[in-house]
Amino acid sequence: MAIGSSSREDVRAGAAQGPEEPLISNGSSLFEMRNRPRRDVPWLVTYLVILATALAGGVFSFVHRNTRYTELISDGIKNPSICPITATTHSARRLLQQGPDAPSPYNLDVVALDMAAWLGASLGGSILVGLLFVWLARVKPSVMVAAALILQVAVPAWLGFGALYLSLWVLGTFWLCLSALIALVLWRLRQQIELVTHLLGLSGQGLAANPGLVPTALGLQLGLAGLLEIPLLVAVNGAIQNGTLVYNTDRVDQGSAAMADQCVDSAGDHVDCCKWQVEGWVNGYLVIAMLAMTWSMFLVFQVKFFTVAGTIAQWYFQPTSATDEHGRRRSRTLTSLRFALGPSLGSLCAGSAVLTLVSMVRRMMQKLRRDGTTNLFAACLAACLSMLLALVEFVTQFATVRAAITGEAFFTAGRSVVALLKRNLMDTFGVWWLPPLILQSCSFLIAVAWGFLVHQVSYVTTWSHVAGLSPEAASNLTVITAVVAFLAAWAVLCFLASLLLNVIDALFVCFAMDRDLGQTSSPAVYDVMSKLPSVGAVVQQPDGGLAYGAPPEQQRALLPGSEARV
Repeated sequence: MAIGSSSREDVRAGAAQGPEEPLISNGSSLFEMRNRPRRDVPWLVTYLVILATALAGGVFSFVHRNTRYTELISDGIKNPSICPITATTHSARRLLQQGPDAPSPYNLDVVALDMAAWLGASLGGSILVGLLFVWLARVKPSVMVAAALILQVAVPAWLGFGALYLSLWVLGTFWLCLSALIALVLWRLRQQIELVTHLLGLSGQGLAANPGLVPTALGLQLGLAGLLEIPLLVAVNGAIQNGTLVYNTDRVDQGSAAMADQCVDSAGDHVDCCKWQVEGWVNGYLVIAMLAMTWSMFLVFQVKFFTVAGTIAQWYFQPTSATDEHGRRRSRTLTSLRFALGPSLGSLCAGSAVLTLVSMVRRMMQKLRRDGTTNLFAACLAACLSMLLALVEFVTQFATVRAAITGEAFFTAGRSVVALLKRNLMDTFGVWWLPPLILQSCSFLIAVAWGFLVHQVSYVTTWSHVAGLSPEAASNLTVITAVVAFLAAWAVLCFLASLLLNVIDALFVCFAMDRDLGQTSSPAVYDVMSKLPSVGAVVQQPDGGLAYGAPPEQQRALLPGSEARV
């Protein structure tokens, strides 16, 4: 059998323990270790063909580019003599505008060494801040949650009091009411918040139990992004440079202008004398290149997510370190990475293709909103479509977790995980909405604190003592250093927050699979996840079938004499 599972007799025996007792399994693991054939190969081939086409076109576009592009765009676009109306053919315009590359005007500033030192210190310090972030999630998740919730209430309250101080009564009242409303909502969700606190603690424990996961995930995200995205960015930039300056048809002088200020439109306003026109094949290539870039970006995230989910699933189903057939200790992270880049790479291409389609549809909807071409019906349709797209993303992430555990094809895993969650009827609200809000708020708060600290220290120790540097310039350099430190810390913390969320998603699916088979592989996770609103324990029907009964709260409500309490 491809997926290890408990027998029906084991499930029935576990169900006899009652709704309050964990259903202990016979020790079998649901993580498929050996039977993993290659899945979704056509999706992998399709991706590779599109990527190869984009890269080959990029090489051609870079070699064939107009080497004076930068000079023409910056200076030539205002020179009427460089795009005469009589030079109608592309070859004539290209010959007129072709030439050697313009020299680079870039020079290093005298404070470049100090700035480089502070940038390096900011990046290094951001990593230490990130380690503090993970430690808080593992040891003090309640501190993270409290800080995030206080921030949610304090920021609009601070804006409200500030507006009242400036005598902006309406605006101040609005912000204060919003702060009170957020505080009320959070108070009503205090039970879910307590659950989220435990979930964050579990995710921190998962990362601590697999110390190689963080550097591997970071290396994957940076390495694959650099390997796939940077060449495509260079290709797109080179493709845009394949073109020439042409006569700006908005002009009304019919080519008689001799100076830049003589190029005017019908309203008498000054316009550029020339405009950049790419060659005919460029637009078609850009479509392929942008598709390859978007698909590659989502594929990088899918590979990282798959690796994290597989690692956490192995830890969930087998907390102790496993060994291979030769008795050597097996790395959970490397095992999952091998599956991601091997038999399941096609499935990840399929999942990233779905996310790419979702992204393209969202961009089209945003473009329609910006253009103002939507009516009431279109707005309602867009709202429904947005909900559908969010649901597709939600199912995709859980399908990726399922594929990481079982090795199934992507769409098979998607159908399996949808059926799994429907059978268990578990409320995913606390797993879907609150953890991202809390982690993102806490990441922003810590990053701001780090940026402020760098601002103070860099000014006192460096920028205020640079000889010949004016106070205004020193202040500007201090602000730049602080902003870079803030962005670096925020990037690191957002990456770590995404890892923690990936761990929560993986644990959620692992628990659902355990519950579906009536077993408990991790009592610690069971104690937390079992608090999610769901159906009751596994029970045997009179015809021999298995089903889930009502949760204990509903069972108590159905007891005689309970009507008054309901």
